[in-house]
Amino acid sequence: MRWDPTDPAQRRARYALLSGMWAVFFALFSWPYVALLLGALALYWGSSALRAKPRRPAPDAPATPTGSAAPAAQAGRPQRTAAVSGLVTASLALVLVASTFTVQLVYRDYYTCVSDALTHQAKQSCDTLLPRELRGVLGVDDS
Repeated sequence: MRWDPTDPAQRRARYALLSGMWAVFFALFSWPYVALLLGALALYWGSSALRAKPRRPAPDAPATPTGSAAPAAQAGRPQRTAAVSGLVTASLALVLVASTFTVQLVYRDYYTCVSDALTHQAKQSCDTLLPRELRGVLGVDDS
């Protein structure tokens, strides 16, 4: 069997991959706290799956043929691939969340002005707090 659901290392590798992908999804769609949680879990599960030792077969399990095409070194490869993919996606999600928090911290005056504005014209006047290069990206560009 390629995937053993009773093996904790394989389960953690799959969990790392899934939670890393969902973390990227939530980071892209502006749910940074959920992305932060899932990214941290994916980092934990991915690193613990990579550190886990290969599982020994049960003594009462049937023996595998010695001349099989898959050597013992490649037995953990699907687990390793999923764990590394989970680590990469989790890192990407955490970078996206960190950049979101950094932008909000650096341009706090702009975001405070926008949230306190009562009219559309007041929101547009907040664009003067942004650099010209970012007015089209973060603000409203009336060119």
